[in-house]
Amino acid sequence: MIMASKYHDDWQSSKKTVLQRNAYMFDNELMSDVSFICGESSRIFHAHKYVLATSSTVFYAMFYGDLAQKESPICIPDAEEESFKEFLRFLYIDDCKITSAETAIQVIYLSKKYLISSLTEKCCKVLEAFIKPDNVFAVLEQAVYFDEKELEAKCWGIFSTNTVECIRSEAFCDIASQTLNAVLKRETLTITEVELFKGVLRWTDSECARQGINIEEDKTARRRVLGDSVHEIRFLAMSPMDFAKYVSPTGILTDAEIESVYQKFREVNVTDPKWKREKRQPCILGFSRFDPGNFRANSWSYDDVDSDALTLTVNKAVIFHGVRLFGNSRGSQYEVNFTIKDKDESVKGYYTSEPDNDGVSGYDVILPKPISLRPKEEITIIATIKGPKSDGGYNGKPSAKVDRIVVMFKTAPSDLTPNCTRKEFGQFYKIFLSKLL
Repeated sequence: MIMASKYHDDWQSSKKTVLQRNAYMFDNELMSDVSFICGESSRIFHAHKYVLATSSTVFYAMFYGDLAQKESPICIPDAEEESFKEFLRFLYIDDCKITSAETAIQVIYLSKKYLISSLTEKCCKVLEAFIKPDNVFAVLEQAVYFDEKELEAKCWGIFSTNTVECIRSEAFCDIASQTLNAVLKRETLTITEVELFKGVLRWTDSECARQGINIEEDKTARRRVLGDSVHEIRFLAMSPMDFAKYVSPTGILTDAEIESVYQKFREVNVTDPKWKREKRQPCILGFSRFDPGNFRANSWSYDDVDSDALTLTVNKAVIFHGVRLFGNSRGSQYEVNFTIKDKDESVKGYYTSEPDNDGVSGYDVILPKPISLRPKEEITIIATIKGPKSDGGYNGKPSAKVDRIVVMFKTAPSDLTPNCTRKEFGQFYKIFLSKLL
């Protein structure tokens, strides 16, 4: 019997489903009619043209088109063994085993090359779980290269909420100049300008080293390598002392530019518009889920055990900063434990009720460290409150829109909101978000 020495008779009977039979054929020379090698590796991957061609129009053209390839094994010079193995596995069983960000990026490259969008989508979702401050830039640059907008937004979200860690990471020194410029153009950076400059200086010195430039001998090298990106640094947001200590000696600025900055510090009228004065601060937007007047005085009570909760989603990538809760008109104090389900950030403290610009009594509860939200990502916010009765909203809106950002509200699971806040009524007067630019 053909191949009886290697494959037992009637192996098909032990495989109860198509998926099991396909899994058995993965990287199996049985009935294989094409094989592959990767780069300079000698390992041979066995495959089946029918399986590959039914998943990829590129493979279909390779095997069944007018210029079909006949040779085997086919060399894939731009793939590594591990990534190509998982790429093939997906074609056989609609799943793959990805254990690192590097492998995910390599498999995304193959999925793009062979036009397998379902694998691209899966890898991007898997890759999100691997993103950390020390690799966020590597993933970001690949997301931009592959034009994966959602993955790019996820990277910027992690960067915006972990800016200091990202800037101080060794990986920051390896980013491309275009990425550095994109970082410096951002308005929503939770880092002081002087700390940002220190990171930029580290990047500049690393780039000089990559180019074989001795910065001790070439005093203009740093500025030359940094180029026009220097104008995105907010020198005027630093203190004069920090500017003198950390910027002036570096050679990043010319003597004339240093003098113009000092004159700006002294409020001397210098006609030099290239230095930006504004600090990088997120523009926090308030999204009210009740129209003006749709609240009742002293209608909401608390027992310091039962919580109020609300579920929400957004249409764009944003930064979530906190909420405004209803208080009362007597200026009472409330003890609040505010959390977000399945997130690490929370805040607990005492707050005093005061009227806002709309005359609604309440208090802002802001996270010590904001979190990023992706489009359509669902979160549930939870507040356990201790204090006197407060006002409460009614006729709640299903959504609120500000500056093209839309927040959609829905009632949280009943076990999370035993104090009875619902989409239509209850607590959570405003949600505070900022754009993820």
